[in-house]
Amino acid sequence: LFEGNKYEGDTLLPVIEHFENKHKPDKLIVVADAGLLSNKNIQRLIEKNYQYILGARIKNETNQIKTEILNLKLNDGSSQSIKKPNKQRLIISYVKSRAIKDAHNRKRGLVKLEKALNTGKLSKKHINNKGYNKYLKLEGKITVAIDYEKYQDDAKWDGLKGYLTNTTLEKEEVIKQ
Repeated sequence: LFEGNKYEGDTLLPVIEHFENKHKPDKLIVVADAGLLSNKNIQRLIEKNYQYILGARIKNETNQIKTEILNLKLNDGSSQSIKKPNKQRLIISYVKSRAIKDAHNRKRGLVKLEKALNTGKLSKKHINNKGYNKYLKLEGKITVAIDYEKYQDDAKWDGLKGYLTNTTLEKEEVIKQ
């Protein structure tokens, strides 16, 4: 347990090291969601020679990698691997049901924004880049509008999920884990 005011990003390595010392596994592969994974934590995993499978934030990749991802020809349930530095692989999978869910959630977020905008209940607290507020754009000093072009552009990511790994496991096994 950690104090309530402890930054979660600083808890990953101590937990892994405690687990490793307590259980002494023959082989340890860290599997983690993107939530705890700053570049600093990934670098620490590399420095400590840990094997890992991490949820990747594919929209935060370099423009070159994002272009490569979007140029993949993936069918429902298929995946591809992209080589990265430090013996890492970025595994991209596509699932049609996930694409449907992503599109539904994006549309639901847009409807909420439109409703708030139309009722005049959109306030300064909404002007950030969290969730579906990223579709808002500021025009002039006080005009708030929905960026429908950005909304439409986001559809290209529907159904895609990324996994960053330095393991030698087959991509299907990485996704399964």
